[in-house]
Amino acid sequence: MPRGPDVRPGAVHLTDPQKKSTTADPAALAEVLDGHDNVIVFCHMNPDPDSVAAALAMKQLLSSRFGKVVQLCYRGIIGRAQNRMMHQILAPELKRFLDIEDIDFTAAILCDAQPQFGFNPDDLAEQDVPVIACVDHHPFVESTKGLPFFDVRPSYGATSTIMTEYLRLFSVVPTSTVATALFYGIKTDTLGLTRRTSDADRAAYEYLLQFVDHEKLMAIEAPPLSSTYFRDLKHAIDEARVYKNLVVTHIGELPYPDMVAEIADLLLKVESASWSVCMGWYGDLVYVSVRTEDPTGDAGVFIEQVVNELGQAGGHNTMAAARVKMAESGGDDFERLRLELTTRMLDRLGLKEEDGDDLVA
Repeated sequence: MPRGPDVRPGAVHLTDPQKKSTTADPAALAEVLDGHDNVIVFCHMNPDPDSVAAALAMKQLLSSRFGKVVQLCYRGIIGRAQNRMMHQILAPELKRFLDIEDIDFTAAILCDAQPQFGFNPDDLAEQDVPVIACVDHHPFVESTKGLPFFDVRPSYGATSTIMTEYLRLFSVVPTSTVATALFYGIKTDTLGLTRRTSDADRAAYEYLLQFVDHEKLMAIEAPPLSSTYFRDLKHAIDEARVYKNLVVTHIGELPYPDMVAEIADLLLKVESASWSVCMGWYGDLVYVSVRTEDPTGDAGVFIEQVVNELGQAGGHNTMAAARVKMAESGGDDFERLRLELTTRMLDRLGLKEEDGDDLVA
């Protein structure tokens, strides 16, 4: 395989042109950590179970194998009920970046994120804290080439799988907490090994099973849900339109950004659907989530072409997301963008507005 970009000696990157993955020699992580005793580990902006689990595993690795002091953090919000329960039970030390009072870290590592996508390096610019490494399974972002160490494997179903391999490579046995988080991270990102799953994901899933705390896992997977959740769910179902094999809906103002992903997952179960899309707005951003079971489709390419100049978009072949900044925060601008995005989606799939019917009469 050809060598990747120039990096610090030891952080060798091998690129697979077929899978667009860039796999680093994990042993080189020790070199880029040299001289950095206090490390801050970032999840992506609104961390999901895979991101939280990968960060927990990175903390255990850095603490037990390299003797580092580690702080876990994220930028946005933890909204989904399962994610909040995971935070409460497995990762109470995970803090919002803005809530960390004293930044005395000398380096940052990204888990399940890359610079310019799911993470904003400006957070650390004023503190003069360099991002020295990232481990991720999302499609490779060119700006990542500037990091001393990066390990990006889009062919893997979860970043938790990569971090499970790291722990095993460095002979670190995961604690029950870390193993439960990693197991749940793989389970959610691969839909129980049924979506975008590699042999590595299956091997990690089987290995972790022996360490899982099943009582904690059950509590995370079945949290209590508020009446607000069911109100928004009803709204999404009421607004859903079916265009042959595409289901499109919106929630309006979101209680948390991740809810569009929850609804998109749910609507893909509609009998005729091979594509599902959910939109909503939070703050000054429109969030879009796409899911597909079309073997000839690619959700990441689809949403990138739909959003185009309007905002940021990307993802995998079966699942993708986008964020579009509104000119003015509020329902009017959201409605304008929602209609524009829906029209573009129908055009991309060769569908027309008159093809649509309400999901529920």
